[in-house]
Amino acid sequence: MKVTEFRGDGFRNLKQIVIQPGEGINVIYGQNAQGKTNLIEAIWLFSGARSFRSSKESKLIGFDCQRAELSLEFDDTQRIQKANMVFGAKNKYFLNRVELKSPTEYAGNFLCVVFSPAHLSIIQGSPSLRRKFLDSAICQIRPDYHHYLHQYEKVLYQRNSLLKELYRQPYLKDTMEIWDLQLAKLGTIVSLLRQDYTDKVAKFSHHIYQGISSQKENLRVEYQSTVFDKLGDREYTQDKVQHYLEQLEQNLEQDVKQGFTGIGVHRDEVELLINDVSVKNYGSQGQQRSSILALKLAEAKLLKSITGNNPVILLDDVMSELDVSRQDYILNHVKGHQVFITCCDISNTLRLQHGEIFHVEDGRIQS
Repeated sequence: MKVTEFRGDGFRNLKQIVIQPGEGINVIYGQNAQGKTNLIEAIWLFSGARSFRSSKESKLIGFDCQRAELSLEFDDTQRIQKANMVFGAKNKYFLNRVELKSPTEYAGNFLCVVFSPAHLSIIQGSPSLRRKFLDSAICQIRPDYHHYLHQYEKVLYQRNSLLKELYRQPYLKDTMEIWDLQLAKLGTIVSLLRQDYTDKVAKFSHHIYQGISSQKENLRVEYQSTVFDKLGDREYTQDKVQHYLEQLEQNLEQDVKQGFTGIGVHRDEVELLINDVSVKNYGSQGQQRSSILALKLAEAKLLKSITGNNPVILLDDVMSELDVSRQDYILNHVKGHQVFITCCDISNTLRLQHGEIFHVEDGRIQS
């Protein structure tokens, strides 16, 4: 998978930008607020996912612009494909000249992994952000996972609503069994898929982090379930569902007092440790950044192992907070992928052995 050409005009501050990147490392440098992240974001949108930034969609169109246009030509190893987006009074999305109903239909066509400083919240933020990282990654390789997760959330909402009613109307307790069984079935599926993904990505990220740290540190990623002590095999069985159901029943009294469901996949955690020490509580800025980078690169490796296609890797402002050896690893040791890296300081590119360098200023590529 590689981008052969990207064009953008009117998207945030991008102005008639055209880039024909190389097959390996592509460094995009420039001062802050010149359009580097906008370029990375625009490419990422063709993955079918939402922006990794929190800005409202209305702000995608640049100041004093009536519309924005993006075009991506990419080689999926089978053929050259072309995707287009038009933002205006009505947004339109096309793939090989066929109009799509929504941008989510790009998913599975253009494979991509992105890292941005915003992803540091995976470590620094609440457990919900770490669960969201897992869920988003699993959706790329298991389209049915979104359905299971959505159904779980619907049943959880109904159970929590009933818990609040039970405090005033105890006779409704008999109806709880219906929701508990559904929650146990769906929760078991989600638990198994999350645990399986974590185990696989942990192996890749361990190896990658050793490379990033020059073999000085070890990264461990663990999925911590609030229901299962150990899942053992990854097979969906009635015994696992029954265990989940029993845990819900044992916690019912506490749940009624609290007014919400206190255990389940919606309360699970993902723990990252360097040399057996919590990265969140004790990791330096460089270690935290390196940990997320290792997770993202591991996500790319896992996508390759499952789909047979190397995803494009987008690394936004990855160089800051990293020492020279870690920067060297990113520039010269990420093999087999087309990579886009943004940075402010051109001196960071001096150690680049092979690759392309592009200068962005005022939303344009400067020659």
